[in-house]
Formats: sequence, C-alpha cells, structure tokens
Amino acid sequence: MHWITILLAAVGIILGLFAAISLIFWMVIVFKYLHYVTRIFQERPIFAIPRGTAPGDAEDLVVETVGGQKLRACYLPRLSEGTRKGVVLFGIEFGSNRWSCQNHAEFLRKAGYDVLSWEPRGQGESDKVPGYLPLHWVSGHEVEDALAVVRYACGRPDADPRGVALVGLSKGAGAGVVAASRDRRIRCCVTDGMFAVYTTVVPYMRHWVKIYSRLTWLQKVLPDIFYGTIGIIAFRRVARERNCDFPPLEKAVASLRDQPLLMIHGEKDTYIRPAMAETLFKKSQTRWGGERKFWLVEGARHNEGLAKRPAEYTKLVCDFLDRSLGEPSVAPG
Repeated sequence: MHWITILLAAVGIILGLFAAISLIFWMVIVFKYLHYVTRIFQERPIFAIPRGTAPGDAEDLVVETVGGQKLRACYLPRLSEGTRKGVVLFGIEFGSNRWSCQNHAEFLRKAGYDVLSWEPRGQGESDKVPGYLPLHWVSGHEVEDALAVVRYACGRPDADPRGVALVGLSKGAGAGVVAASRDRRIRCCVTDGMFAVYTTVVPYMRHWVKIYSRLTWLQKVLPDIFYGTIGIIAFRRVARERNCDFPPLEKAVASLRDQPLLMIHGEKDTYIRPAMAETLFKKSQTRWGGERKFWLVEGARHNEGLAKRPAEYTKLVCDFLDRSLGEPSVAPG
C-alpha cells in the first residue's frame, strides 16, 4: 500500500503544478494581453451589408421603446389571396436598413404572411443612444428594441391573436431569440447565421492565444472555461465602455421551451464557423421540448442560404412557419 500512497502523492503534485502553471498563464494573458483581446472583440467583420428601398405598398412606421427611443420600422402586407397566415417579425443584420428585409419578405408575403421589419437603435434612421456605439454582438439595447416591436405588432388593430413569428439574420436573429425567451408571443423562430458570444469567443480565444504564447502543449489541454472566463472579462470591459450589456444567447436558446426553432447556417461561413453554430444549436435541445431543426446549407457563406438554395430554403421556412403557427386566423378589419 506504500507505493499507492507515493503514487497518489506524485499525481497530486503533478496536478498542483499543472494548476499553478495554468493559473499563472491565465493571469499573464489577463493582465498583459486583455487590452488586445478587447480590441479584437470590437473589430467589425467585413460583411456584405444588404440595403433596400421602400416598396409602394409598404407602411412606414415609428415604434417607440419603453425608454422613449424611436425606431424606424416598416409593415409589408401579404401578396397572396385569402386568409392571412400570420405576421412575421424580420430581424435585419448588423448595419443594414429596414428595407433590406425584402429579399426574404418577398417569398414570405407570397406565402401569405405579413412582414414587419425594424432598425434597432443606433442603426439606420432609428434614434441613437448617447454613449452607445453598436457592434455586431447582440446587446441588451437590441433585445429591448425587439420586445418593443413585439408589443407594437401585438397591439395593432389587425394583430394576430396567436402572436408572431420571428425570422432573423445574424445579429437580428440573436436579438429576436433573446426577445423570444422573454416574450412567448413570439411563437417560433427561424434564424440564419445566428451567433452567440461564448460559443464564438472560445474557439477564437484558442487561436488568439497562440499569437502571444508558444506553450502549445498547455493550450491544447486547457478546458474551454479557461478561455471563456477571459472572454467574459473582456466583454464586461467592452460593455462598460459602450454603455450596454451582452445577454447570453446560449441561455436564451435553452429557454425557448415549446417555441419551435429552425436554425440555418452556411457550410462555408468563415466567420461563424459551422462548429460554432452547431454548438449553439445543441444548447437549444433541452427537456422543454419544442421542434428543433438545424440545416447546414451546402456551399453557402454567411447569410447566403436563400441565394444558394432558394427553392429548398423557401419551402423549408414556409413549411416550418405554417406548422408552428397552426391554422391561420382572420385578421381584424
């Protein structure tokens, strides 16, 4: 038994040394390189930002938030005959304007859906918040804006008593899903190119740390939480500097309960890699139930699913919305 005691002591010493080295490594990164990390987090990715112009049948709107900010929005009625199938809130991507929704709105309107899109604060013609400069990451400001649009849509004279559906791209998708986790009048969510903070940051942190350290063996064995805690510290610093907060989207997708989720992602997305999207999607598969579907669009880059596979994309989204919203109700008036 003596040799077992020696072996356990040796293992304890090795683990203690590893923990000490890891802690020192963590402190070096935090105190010496955190400012580089926060700078990288705030660098805006180069996306092709779509824009559009107002169609003749659009209703140009102003939606007011709880805090009094005025958001520019637009309401596009269905193009099909017969009963309206429902109302879709369309969350636009970072940097685009409200009229950019038309690329997706066209097939949704032809399928029998009204579409309501909006520009979050600090974007397009909506009010700006003093001290807040939006990034591509979802902040609490964009979530509050999405909730304000839900309240408006559900308070219209022609509101659908069943609630609304969400279709969103990239940042607009993330803001809408967080809003859906807080307001169940969002009956279902379709996202394209959605990304969260933690599940995006951790893989990139592993890459960035290689720039500053040659301890390759240590980088490979350290757990995700090692990098995640550094990322959280950096994001809190950015939040203070930009007068906002960054709600955890990972927690939101796990809180959707029985609200169905269709998550679409481009197979060739080089910014939000498919593995990051799949990790986020897995967090939505909880005991709460609700339909969950993930589609990795072959050959598509960020938000290119509709362009690459228009027929399949259109059918999948419309079938999902029809199934999730149930039987259509007659719009008042």
